[in-house]
Amino acid sequence: MFLNSVTKWSLQSMALRLTLWYALLSTLLITLAGGALYWILAEQLRQADSQILVSKIHAVQTALHNARDHYADLRHETQLEASTIRGVYIWVTRPQQGIIVRSRTFNPLLDSHKPFNRKPQGFKTQQWHWKVKKHEHFQVMAQRIAGTPASTIYVAMRISEREHFLAFYRYALAISILLALSMAVLGGYWIARHGLRPVHQLATIVDELSASELHRRIAGEHWPSELATLTRKFDHLLERLENAFARISRFSADIAHELRTPIHILRGEGELTLSRTRNIEEYQACIASAMEEYARLSQMVDALLFLARAEQDQQVLEKKRLNAHQEVASICAFYQAMADEQEISLHNDVEASVVANSELLRRALSNLLSNALGHTPAGGSIRIHSARTRERLQLIVSDNGTGISAEALDRVFDRFYSEDAARMRRGQGTGLGLAIVRSIMQLHGGEVALKSTLGSGTMAILSFPIIHLYPDKYSIR
Repeated sequence: MFLNSVTKWSLQSMALRLTLWYALLSTLLITLAGGALYWILAEQLRQADSQILVSKIHAVQTALHNARDHYADLRHETQLEASTIRGVYIWVTRPQQGIIVRSRTFNPLLDSHKPFNRKPQGFKTQQWHWKVKKHEHFQVMAQRIAGTPASTIYVAMRISEREHFLAFYRYALAISILLALSMAVLGGYWIARHGLRPVHQLATIVDELSASELHRRIAGEHWPSELATLTRKFDHLLERLENAFARISRFSADIAHELRTPIHILRGEGELTLSRTRNIEEYQACIASAMEEYARLSQMVDALLFLARAEQDQQVLEKKRLNAHQEVASICAFYQAMADEQEISLHNDVEASVVANSELLRRALSNLLSNALGHTPAGGSIRIHSARTRERLQLIVSDNGTGISAEALDRVFDRFYSEDAARMRRGQGTGLGLAIVRSIMQLHGGEVALKSTLGSGTMAILSFPIIHLYPDKYSIR
């Protein structure tokens, strides 16, 4: 279990992962550099020894050409060439005669339990690495000389000291890599911890934040560039949370206020009715008044439920292409009696099709038309028409009513807000109509805007994105 905990911590620790990657990269670079230096050194030493062997072969070849069959002169020259450098052995062979000359009486390559048995192929110079014993190494070069008969010159040089030196170099290189790896791990971990200190500071600041400190901002010039973007994004998140928290607080207070009013009315009327014996008409009037308040409460709860559902991110909306003129006509037919009673004319000048949800579209138009009827005096008119831009289809509800003040225009989409508070107290609306319209347009990917001049009228603009559909239905998530 302890091993599992350590493994889990290792996988989750950014500092440890950075350290391991840093150590791995450092070790790889040091190994490549050390290997390259080792190869260059070994190649230079081998080439230097090869030059010596080549010079010896050329000297013996000259002596062999001059001596012809006088082996005494050839032997003298061979021994002379071998004696100039310690550990050099030279011998000359012929196919029928075998070894005709050797530089020394004892030759470890020919007289050991593992005699040298390689022969050159062709007339090119060839060389081999030959090991007689565990720590006794030789570099052998051979050159076949054409003639009658043909001869082969062998020159061997002891390279044990060179191999020991290279072995010590490899050992020192391995130790250096291990030391560098250790230092890279320790130094890398310290660097990673030091570099990630701003992350820990940011985590501490975030941990100290609470609902009462949503106004606090953490972005500034002291953060590294890698964290500057994160802190700015986090400040934007705090700003959105602060606004949402304030909106929820206002919403909760508005709900409490709006629910308290009809409850107080119901309670007051009930207490007043029960204070003494009443006749049937008075009881009926009390019940009728209570039913009006119940209807307003039910309407308010339905509106709040709709807004709550509309704000869910996974809300599924079924859309299809609709004849906007027919949709508006059905809404106008519903409100025609009310308009006639108020002596207000309705005009449906819509000529367009729109991709939308029929039920929600009618609800949005109904809320706008209801507001327009409530703020248009007798003799006025309400016109619904359409307009089209490059990317948007607009349905516009305009009236020549009382209009909205500039101060109230920015707040009319807030929940429970009404410029005419007395009208709400009389049960004529809940202050949620325009908030519902805005939620409906957000579900459609569109927007709603109001243009109004006090005393001249109001224009509500529903802007829908233009979507080209091939099937009849369209679903989005």
